[in-house]
Amino acid sequence: MDDLRGFQEELAATLAAGGRDAPRRIVEVCLARLPVTGAGITVMSDPNRQEPVWASDGVAARIDELQFRLAEGPCVDAFMLRRTVLVADIADVAETRWPMFAAAARETSARGMIVLPLRTGELYVGVLDFYRDRPGLLEPEELAAASRAADAAFWSLLGLRRGHSLDDEGMPVGDLRNASDPHGWLTGLPLERTEVYQATGMVSAQLDVSPDTALARLRAYAFVHDLPIGDVARDVVARRLRFHPGDDE
Repeated sequence: MDDLRGFQEELAATLAAGGRDAPRRIVEVCLARLPVTGAGITVMSDPNRQEPVWASDGVAARIDELQFRLAEGPCVDAFMLRRTVLVADIADVAETRWPMFAAAARETSARGMIVLPLRTGELYVGVLDFYRDRPGLLEPEELAAASRAADAAFWSLLGLRRGHSLDDEGMPVGDLRNASDPHGWLTGLPLERTEVYQATGMVSAQLDVSPDTALARLRAYAFVHDLPIGDVARDVVARRLRFHPGDDE
């Protein structure tokens, strides 16, 4: 990267400007300055609770949807393992870390992937993920720049929580301190997966199972029928689809 300092200054200026679209503008700086094709931001509390904040294009959105549907992939690992996850080529058959996700991702134009957790101190709220339409990873200085972008993206998300700040240990002050629900970070924003969580509750009641088991059934149905999980959820909420005890999973 030719001008890391200039990149950081541009990130700082974007962050300082703030606003509801600050996360998007921060990632757009990366798309203009880094050798990546697309990107997305997802807020998470665990693999079962994910909300997309922004995706640069259809491929980025598809990558996010697949990982939520399958509960596996580099974004899930980056969040759960608390570290950056690098994928040289998701289409490489030697990539065996996420068998279901990799098989589905091979149908997209994504090849190289870089996923960074959004964090400060011990607080992790989601991931920033980049994809490339060719194999390969970022150079060390480019990866450092991406890490700085993840820091800026985290702070921009915090800025959406008006009236909240961090303490000296980098933990949120007020009601965020004990909040792990990603909805708490998206106050005032549309939640794309509201219907998924509504459908989970309905399936939980239909089958008399836990919410986690109900979501697993929704995921399995979406996987078997090769449908976006949001489409399946809408059918459940609209009562066009009902799950019955004893049905094949």
